Amino acid sequence: MSQTQGLERNGHGTRAPGRPALLGLGLALALLLPAGAWAAEKNAALPPAGPASVPTIAPDPGPTVENSYLDGPLLYQLLLAEFALRENQAGDAVELMLEAARRNKDDALFRRALQIAAEAGAGDKALSITRSWRQTMPRSTEALRIEIQLLIQLDRVADTAEPLRQLLSMSTPAERSALISSLPRAQQRARDKPAAAEQFRQLLQPYMDAPDTGVAARVALGRIRLNQGQPVFALDLATQAQALDAKSLQPVLLALDVMNSVADGSPSRAAAGARAPDAPASAPATPAKGTAPSTELTAKAEVIVKRYLDQPDAEPVVRQAYASVLATQQRLTDAAEQLRLALKVKPRQPQLWLALGEIDLELHDPVTADADLKQALALITEQMAEDAAARKAVAAAAAASGGGLTVTDDDDTPDAAAPSAVPAAADPVRLAHVQLLLARAAEQRHDDAAAAKWLAQVDPKEADLQVVSLRASLLARQGKLAEALKLIRASNASTPAEQRYKLLTEVQLLLDEKKLGEARDLLAKANAETPDDVDLLYQQAMVDERLDRLDDMERLLRRILVLQPDNSQALNALGYSLADRNLRLDEALAMVRQAHELSPADPFIVDSLGWVEYRMGHFGTAATLLAQAYSSRKDTEIAAHLGEALWADGKHDEAARVLRDAHRLDSGNEVLKQTMTRLKVAP
Repeated sequence: MSQTQGLERNGHGTRAPGRPALLGLGLALALLLPAGAWAAEKNAALPPAGPASVPTIAPDPGPTVENSYLDGPLLYQLLLAEFALRENQAGDAVELMLEAARRNKDDALFRRALQIAAEAGAGDKALSITRSWRQTMPRSTEALRIEIQLLIQLDRVADTAEPLRQLLSMSTPAERSALISSLPRAQQRARDKPAAAEQFRQLLQPYMDAPDTGVAARVALGRIRLNQGQPVFALDLATQAQALDAKSLQPVLLALDVMNSVADGSPSRAAAGARAPDAPASAPATPAKGTAPSTELTAKAEVIVKRYLDQPDAEPVVRQAYASVLATQQRLTDAAEQLRLALKVKPRQPQLWLALGEIDLELHDPVTADADLKQALALITEQMAEDAAARKAVAAAAAASGGGLTVTDDDDTPDAAAPSAVPAAADPVRLAHVQLLLARAAEQRHDDAAAAKWLAQVDPKEADLQVVSLRASLLARQGKLAEALKLIRASNASTPAEQRYKLLTEVQLLLDEKKLGEARDLLAKANAETPDDVDLLYQQAMVDERLDRLDDMERLLRRILVLQPDNSQALNALGYSLADRNLRLDEALAMVRQAHELSPADPFIVDSLGWVEYRMGHFGTAATLLAQAYSSRKDTEIAAHLGEALWADGKHDEAARVLRDAHRLDSGNEVLKQTMTRLKVAP
């Protein structure tokens, strides 16, 4: 047995019983080599035992092999360390390994000592090993990195200042930028986040104006500011970073993160301010430093994104990310425009066609959606055929080489032992999703036969509740409501989310058939069982609104606002419902304005704001707001409101054009038909 073999065989120590590991598995694997690997790293070709052999001259001798420093005493000491570990004497094992590491100045031995300490749960000892490592090998950046990671793991972020400064000074420019970019994540993990933010701010100051780190430092500080609820400062730093390098993605991604945070309301809560700790509950809130109204934040962030996208070589992935943020904000028309621009550069991306088709469906443009989805389907089918051919070729090659792999005539998939170029399991899911969306497009076109045809093509193994829901909807449209309800009730729902989906599908079937009372009873029963479910409360409130049970609607929406004071949808629904009935307009305006501040880009909330202004007689302001909402989302009811406001503002021709355009897209909308009838606008 060679020396290397002996070390490898004894290289895997056991953890002392009952003692938790200090490091998670992922971190341990990232930082440390497995036991015994130090010898392979130092020198994989140790001289064999036994008599020397006669050398032969090879055509290509390769690189010169340096002999290992491993000698008998060192081997004996390492074996003692591993035996001590096997006997659950982790402390002795660490000391033996650490002594060997210091004497030989070997990174791999230090790593092994650190691994033993970490697996034994000895956090302080692991930290002392990294410091001994640094003293022995002052130029080891690995020792510095591990010490910093351990300090963060132990929630001792304040102690990272000195090793971070040293590591930054020793790193290459590329490494330095990457390290700087990791600081916001470390700040988020700290228990005392404000203290960590201030420490990292001071650490970053010398790198703000350096040519190779100016962008990374500004973006890192911007992300720290965003973590602290200071999006205005974050965007200022993103703007500065973009001025230093217009082609950099980092400032753009920071701006998109600010837009995302606006969409979920977090900066708005910061912008609303906070009371002093000792202030009474009735005291007014004071604005938080570094905040601004969400409308301003969104506009400023979009300047950064659009400035980057105006470049001819802008990465299409940024357009995809931008479209995703816009869709989250319900700005679907804007999102569709970005996806179409991305497709001009990458027309063979099925994911882009799929996303565009979904948006067109949401915008009630089933003809365009059908074309988009068929493009996605063609590309996916083509890719699946290429993958199947590749797997078949791999299997055939393996069989020809004696691997024993076979491919049957009735199945393009090789047997389980064959390697696969692309995971086959992902293809049916994507294909089924496209087929489902094509069925929805057919349903929107009132082509029930085509919808049923697409649904029939869905693999039964992939027929989830969405497929069942659409089948039930088709049955209901054929006058078979009882059969549709039976289909939904019989479907499997193993999770709470699936059970909710079943319930809401049943409610929607009843609403589509104008059975509002039955739908309300179903929701009321569900809310009695789970009285604090905000989504179900909202659904019942909307049914009460259609039933003209305004007191019940208001009670439910105010219940939501007790549970979630910043729920923009509840604020918007209550304000709009009051305004639509010309009731308590001042209160309605205040509610909708608050909803708009929480979700400034949501076109439905902008529509509500415009509609309140219309009810208050401010026709010019109303038309401006409603035009803004309609440009972001071509929704039929927004178009009806815009037509009303333009007509009242004396712009009859423009109003008629808007109403006729909307009628071409959705001629069956009741609100639109009533508006055109009242204004005497012919289709």
